[in-house]
Amino acid sequence: MIVTMPKLATAPVRLAFQATDLARRHREVIDAARSGRALVRDKDGTVLVLAPGAEIERTAEIADLALDLIRADFAVRQQPRLRSPEAFGGLAWLSVLPDEAQRQFLDELTKSLLVAASGTSLRPVEVLLGDWRATAEAWADPDTRARLEADENAPLADVEL
Repeated sequence: MIVTMPKLATAPVRLAFQATDLARRHREVIDAARSGRALVRDKDGTVLVLAPGAEIERTAEIADLALDLIRADFAVRQQPRLRSPEAFGGLAWLSVLPDEAQRQFLDELTKSLLVAASGTSLRPVEVLLGDWRATAEAWADPDTRARLEADENAPLADVEL
């Protein structure tokens, strides 16, 4: 979140507090933090941010997924012979999917992360990841993979997962 830190110091907020306000106006500082975030400027100019823990965790999770997305996108752009599961980072399971499915997943994840970053729930991202992991598990099984590759237009009713 290095990119975000300079923005925090200059971002418009309803209230910015001084370090001494933590003792004198603690209820006001806490209320501001509960409603989004509160900036506290220390004497040396250091800016501290108080925010709900769930929002910090959510932001970190989106950032981690975005980094995994960048790694996976870089891996997919490489020649197939140069790709390794490690190159996909936290999305290493993606490496077993066919190239077109990998690109489709990356497109869908990009869109889902952009929506989630706008403040909506991460649940759609979690569902997307779960669905694609299940798909990757099917492709990882040699027997299932052979059936899927044999006739991609055939219904999957006879394939056990």
